[in-house]
Amino acid sequence: MLNLVENPSSDHVREMAVHFNAELDESNDASTINMDNDKAKGFVSSYRIFDGLSVWIYNVTFFSDLKVVLGLSEDKPYYFCYIVKGHFLHRFGDQDEFVKILQNQNMILRGSPETSGQTIFPANVALEIAFIIVDTKSLGRQDIRNAKRIYSKVGKIFQKIPQHRSYRHLGRIDSETEKYASIVCQNNDVDLVGGLLVEGAVLNMLASQIKAYSADMSSAGPQSTLSESELSKITSLGAYIIDNIETRITIPKLSRHFGISPKKLQLGVKYLYGDSVGHYISNLRMGHAKHLLCTTDMNVAEVCYRVGISSGSYFSKRFKSRYSMLPSQYTS
Repeated sequence: MLNLVENPSSDHVREMAVHFNAELDESNDASTINMDNDKAKGFVSSYRIFDGLSVWIYNVTFFSDLKVVLGLSEDKPYYFCYIVKGHFLHRFGDQDEFVKILQNQNMILRGSPETSGQTIFPANVALEIAFIIVDTKSLGRQDIRNAKRIYSKVGKIFQKIPQHRSYRHLGRIDSETEKYASIVCQNNDVDLVGGLLVEGAVLNMLASQIKAYSADMSSAGPQSTLSESELSKITSLGAYIIDNIETRITIPKLSRHFGISPKKLQLGVKYLYGDSVGHYISNLRMGHAKHLLCTTDMNVAEVCYRVGISSGSYFSKRFKSRYSMLPSQYTS
């Protein structure tokens, strides 16, 4: 078990480095540990964007359950969490049960000094998780445009939340935030370029989560008949298709693999991505083909084979429909 304290001056990554016997790499506003031992493989990082806004990044697989107990403070910062990959369990210390936070799910927390925040990261689960920490007290003292905007927006949307007790919001499965959270979770550079990359992605991720929260609260946007667990499974569809892109991929095959009926699979893809399963698969094939044409020496025929399409003419037709040029033109 790892015991931490909610304090802006605390260096949690340094404490984790000691706990995991891992090497620490740090600069003024960033620190990261890289682990490859019998306890974990991957990295954990933290970045301070500016006073009042920071982010923790977990891109790691732990080889035994890791329980983290966070002692909560009077400052009551907000935690905006998004899971790109994996899942974990969370509860406040005054609650009996842990809840499971799912892949591609937004979670917003605010603690109370009367309790603690308790998280269990499960063993042998590949995790990509970003926690954005918003300390409104520190933000209120900043003369920075983005700090002022975040302070105003967070204060406005959470003004009705009772201030005397801990709070947790579990949002809908949200694929929109993933594109920003993925950038955050992939970066473990502590240099200037890495910091700038994280800063832009964090601000976009936070804006997306605030937008999703507002939609949840107003029940705006389309509603799904699928459970959050089913939707979370469907968010893994893209990675599965890319991993098997050379094969013939059918709806029945996907249905069996994910344990979701064909009808629910179609409904879930339409809800999350605004497309049919067939078009979604085709777009992934074309996107991967474009990537191969851009980054390898493969010719068009080789790329066509690599993305699981047997007809060269059909491949060229679909590629042109997607990118307004033939694959042969794209490589020239």
